[in-house]
Amino acid sequence: MVSKVNLARRNDMPCNVQALSGNELHQLKLNKESEYLLIDLGDISGRHAAFGEMMEIAIEAAVNAALSSLISLDDEVSRSSHQADAEKKQQRAERNARRLDKLNEQILQDSVWLSARELSDKANFKNSNPSAGPNRWKASGAIFAVPVNGKDNYPRYLLDEGYRPLPAVKKILSIFGDSKTPWGLAIWFGSGNSWLDGQKPKEVLATMPERVIAAAKEEREGGLHG
Repeated sequence: MVSKVNLARRNDMPCNVQALSGNELHQLKLNKESEYLLIDLGDISGRHAAFGEMMEIAIEAAVNAALSSLISLDDEVSRSSHQADAEKKQQRAERNARRLDKLNEQILQDSVWLSARELSDKANFKNSNPSAGPNRWKASGAIFAVPVNGKDNYPRYLLDEGYRPLPAVKKILSIFGDSKTPWGLAIWFGSGNSWLDGQKPKEVLATMPERVIAAAKEEREGGLHG
C-alpha cells in the first residue's frame, strides 16, 4: 500500500497513459522536455473490444507502481541521509565532550583548588557553615568556583597570601560578566594568552594585575566584535 506521503509526492510526478493508434501517434504533439515509453500492441482489430482499454489500465497501474517504488526509494535514501547526518552530529558532540572533559581535567591538575571548608579554614571564617564565607565572596563576584562532583572548588591563584581575593579578580569577572561559565573562566585563567606574551593569566595575576585586566578586556571585546 502506498503511504499518504508517497501519494502526495506522486502528484509531483505526473504521468499520462493513453492508448493511441498509429495515426493518432503520428499526429501527437510531443514535449521535447518529456520522455516517452512506447509499447507496440500490434493490430488489435480482431481482439476483444475492451482490449485497448484494459491494456491502458494495466500499463497505468504498472507505471504508478514503478513511480511509487521510486518515491519510496527516494524517501529511504533521504531518511538514511538524515540518519547519517544525525549520527555524525552525535559523534562530533561526543568527541567535543571528551575533549572538554580532558581539558577540564588538565585545568584541575594544573592548579591548587580549595573546597569551601578548606578556604573557610584558611581565611579564618568563623561561620558555623563553612560554605557561608566563600559563597558570599562568590555571590559578590570577588571569586569564582568550578563544580566538581556537585561541590564548589575555588582556585588558589585568585587569593593573596592571607587567602583573601585579589582586587583584580573582581574587575576581571565583571568584564566577562555572563559571557563565560565558571569552567570557561578557569580555562581562560589557565591557558596561555597572547596579550600576556604567552603566559597564563593565573601566573601573573598577582604580579601584573593591570595587564591581566587589559587581556580580559581584549578577550571580551574580541568576543563581542568577532
